[in-house]
Amino acid sequence: MKVCFVTANFPPEAAGGTEQVVVALARELRARGVQVAAISGSDVVHQGDDSCSEVFEGVPVLRVFAKAAEFGHADFVRPRLLAQVRQWLLEQQPDVVHIHSFSGLGLGITGVCRELGLPVVVTFHDLWVTCARFFRLPQGSVECPTDTDRTSCVTCIAATLPMDKELIRQALLQRDELVVAELAAANFFTAPSQTAACAVASSLSFAGAIEVVPHGLLREIPAEHAAQQPVAGPLRIGTFGGLVPEKGLRELVEACVAVVASGHPCELHLSGRWYDLEFAGQLRELARDGGLDLIEHGRYGADDRHPARDLDLAVFPSKCQETYGLVVDEALAHGVPVVTSDCGAFAERSMIPGVVVTKLDALARVLGELVSSCERLSELREAIPRPLPTITISAQRHFDIYQSLR
Repeated sequence: MKVCFVTANFPPEAAGGTEQVVVALARELRARGVQVAAISGSDVVHQGDDSCSEVFEGVPVLRVFAKAAEFGHADFVRPRLLAQVRQWLLEQQPDVVHIHSFSGLGLGITGVCRELGLPVVVTFHDLWVTCARFFRLPQGSVECPTDTDRTSCVTCIAATLPMDKELIRQALLQRDELVVAELAAANFFTAPSQTAACAVASSLSFAGAIEVVPHGLLREIPAEHAAQQPVAGPLRIGTFGGLVPEKGLRELVEACVAVVASGHPCELHLSGRWYDLEFAGQLRELARDGGLDLIEHGRYGADDRHPARDLDLAVFPSKCQETYGLVVDEALAHGVPVVTSDCGAFAERSMIPGVVVTKLDALARVLGELVSSCERLSELREAIPRPLPTITISAQRHFDIYQSLR
């Protein structure tokens, strides 16, 4: 069997959550004898070549470059890129096409697949199909809609894009129509969480069935990699992943400063890449003024010592409407209890022992209660399920779906 992945990006250029899942899924499928190839967008602007061929972990990848005018959320359909996708599919002759994201290459792909007689699986890793700003993180005081009404979306977009509101409204209606038509031409849908599935179903005029298939842990963690029991000294609180404001980093620093001010010593460990150096400077100053020991470990890769191994408590106070949260699995797999915000799919984690879900405005109180109670932390640590589900379960389910569509 041959399966072709369609992605917004692919390692080594990008290594976000979706990219990590796609690579892990390809690895598991190849172990089952499936041939996997991928076509990917790129964040690099077209500089003369339409595409380049690469190989990553045994997966042949065609990376397609968009021109400057083709970037942006307004370009829902990108004919030049779509023509390259069509030609690539003709050359690959796959049994199934698995679309992991539309954002990099644009809409129209499922229509091409139907024309070529290729069955399509769509996985909603992100909420791009429901949000022109991608992350459902509204500007100002507006709230994201829970239905097909785009009134608040117009206000949100107008706050950052100087356009006539009526033009924005018309563009959003056109976008919704194109997305619904795109999904209508696909054969099967999966999502990593119930939250993601419900967001798609409620935000679009879409009545298709979406099966929830959690990603699970992408790599099994050896027992010897578990974090050590807390030792005497300040409690080690930390977060890891992309270091951006949307992940609630300012709120985390403020909460830890409040914990220190209440007389409970702690350290805050940050691991990952800073995407905004000015923002990084602001948080360093905030920590310094508040007497908080802020320890930065920089970027880390799959072959590096995992940041969770040196933590007593992992905190992920994201403000985004998360669709899954790989970092939660990674922390738990290393035996580290977790505190998350209640945004998006993080709210579902309240059912998992070892995880505390809280509203952001209660973060300082929750951290203070945990830092001051060794017993409560120990209870959370001991309650962590072992073993945790892994990507093998997702891979087997998708393999079965592919087989049913051949």
